[in-house]
Amino acid sequence: MYAKIDQDIEDDMLQFLVTDAGAELAAAIKMGSNPEDYLSKPEYRDRFFAALAKTVKEDYDYRGLGAEIMRYPLSTPVTNVIHQLRAEVETAEDGDAHAD
Repeated sequence: MYAKIDQDIEDDMLQFLVTDAGAELAAAIKMGSNPEDYLSKPEYRDRFFAALAKTVKEDYDYRGLGAEIMRYPLSTPVTNVIHQLRAEVETAEDGDAHAD
């Protein structure tokens, strides 16, 4: 389990974090894409979801902390997933373009 949240009062904040992190990750992979583009495809789903869960956990853990806390922009595993999916999506699109 990536993030353990036992309080219902934080459900709205958690939904915001999930929505925001999903949009950030999708845009990092391909500009103009959305999370459903990756969650709906079996070849991308698990890695995208794992990166999403790790990002939400980090955002939740560091919520409310100021600039005095050193934070990396994204954890290394999340960055690796972004690079993998970016390369795979570009390769798939190049293959589709050449098939025409």
